Amino acid sequence: MRGLASLVLACLFGMPFAAHAASLTLYSRLDYAPAVARAFTAKTGIAVRVRRPPPTGLADRIEREGAHPRWALAWFAGTPNAVALDARGLLARHLPVPAGLSPRAAALIPADGSAIPTGLELGGVVLMSKSAPFTPPLHWHGLLAPARRGLTGMADPTTDDAAWGGLASLLATEGWPDGRRFVTALGGAGLHIYATTADTVAALRSGAIQLALVRSAVAFHVASRIDPSLEAVVPAPAVLMPSLIVMPRHMTPALRRAASAFIAFACSPAGQRAALASDDMDSAFWPVNATVPPPPGLPDLAALAPRDPGAVAANPLPAIAWFAREMVGPGL
Repeated sequence: MRGLASLVLACLFGMPFAAHAASLTLYSRLDYAPAVARAFTAKTGIAVRVRRPPPTGLADRIEREGAHPRWALAWFAGTPNAVALDARGLLARHLPVPAGLSPRAAALIPADGSAIPTGLELGGVVLMSKSAPFTPPLHWHGLLAPARRGLTGMADPTTDDAAWGGLASLLATEGWPDGRRFVTALGGAGLHIYATTADTVAALRSGAIQLALVRSAVAFHVASRIDPSLEAVVPAPAVLMPSLIVMPRHMTPALRRAASAFIAFACSPAGQRAALASDDMDSAFWPVNATVPPPPGLPDLAALAPRDPGAVAANPLPAIAWFAREMVGPGL
């Protein structure tokens, strides 16, 4: 089996393949995407152009390109974009499953094979001051405690595509749609809603809020690399949130082979290490390759017993639409 795996990788990454492949265009806001692209090009000779889209609207942009996509790969944190694009019939399905995926990562591949997980995060954790005048919340419902009322902020998942994980975490105890009661109660207690994750972190550091609900990669990076006065806390229940990579339905065979090779590389030990080594806001993740250890400082993922995001809401889009309508409101 090891010999077969080596042969497959040789076919995917070999230089004869690169000589016949056009360059790839990758849409991604993940900070480590350029580092992985450079490592892939160095290994295969296949050029990769990374295009960084706005915080929201990537699915609409791809839909406008339709059957004539200008992209060969799209790579993002969280599941909403993949779900939206697949529902619109724009994604290739039954993608080759990369070798070496951990069982936890493999379980997150959609039934139609339209997306491949490349990294694992928790959808929402709490970033807070180590010297806060209250204890860290052990459960999400702890955000409603009198000492913490009106002190929590989060990004709006309708204006920040990567912020769905925060809403999913708040919904996790009761799932969708029952979890709306808790989110509504949190709104009534003075929940602050910001346009982006960066705005949420800035509000915390300025003192406008004292509890920032953000993705785990952001929280662990900020606490360990940017502001050591802060700490990342994981209230229960934890919710798993993968980074996903997809390919368009309409593409030439040569581009499809090159894009498949990139996905295989991103999930390989070399690709995972390139992403982790970039040391940025997205790089504090649990690898999907079973042979690559997580970065220092991350808690044991198995001990957190994270829930599958599909168990919270099989389709995140109705939950995001509800949040926009009921929690943010028109014109805000």
